[in-house]
Amino acid sequence: MELQTFTVLTRSENGKGPSGRSRVEGNVPGVVYGAGKDNVNILAGSKELESLLHQGHGERAMVELSCTDNPDLNGPAMIKAVQHHPVRGNALHFDLMRIDLSKKIVTFVQLKMEGRSVGVIAGGILDHNIREVEVECLPMDVPEFFIGDVTELDIGDSLHVSDLVQVENVTILTDSARTVAAVQQPRVIEEEVSEDEAVDEAGEDSEIAADEDSSVTENE
Repeated sequence: MELQTFTVLTRSENGKGPSGRSRVEGNVPGVVYGAGKDNVNILAGSKELESLLHQGHGERAMVELSCTDNPDLNGPAMIKAVQHHPVRGNALHFDLMRIDLSKKIVTFVQLKMEGRSVGVIAGGILDHNIREVEVECLPMDVPEFFIGDVTELDIGDSLHVSDLVQVENVTILTDSARTVAAVQQPRVIEEEVSEDEAVDEAGEDSEIAADEDSSVTENE
């Protein structure tokens, strides 16, 4: 895996005002930390950041940081957190952590389910219990995702972390017995008739019967 170059600039102003102006200008404020060095406030182009977030590793992406006005920031880094707008969903702030490519890191990797289970074909529902697992490995060994094959799952069956397709040089830290996905019986929603409704219906039936009896008597 080759690290993508991610260009940033340092920023000297902090607070809501300067951050808001930066967003209006098409930038997203962020911070770089880690490796025993001071935190540095930075800016990244919103288009570049959004493009990065929508690629393979998404919000766990690793990059080769390039800072034109502070070369000391240049080097490998990893996205650790992204704050999004609650309505529009665009990135408002992001955190980058410096990493050493020769040292193992702990991060999360998404899960990808493959196949159509026999239980779903029979009418069951596939429930996803977790969508990522915690792993430990060298930065360049972090996989884009782990694969779980649900093809053979029947109704009542479960897929566990231990069933995921293993990736070389990557240790999964999530409990191996934890359920990843399960095929459940379809939920049948029975319409419950309330006691009042039952009484009303019984009353209506009685009135109909009384009307019918009355009609018979009049005819006689």
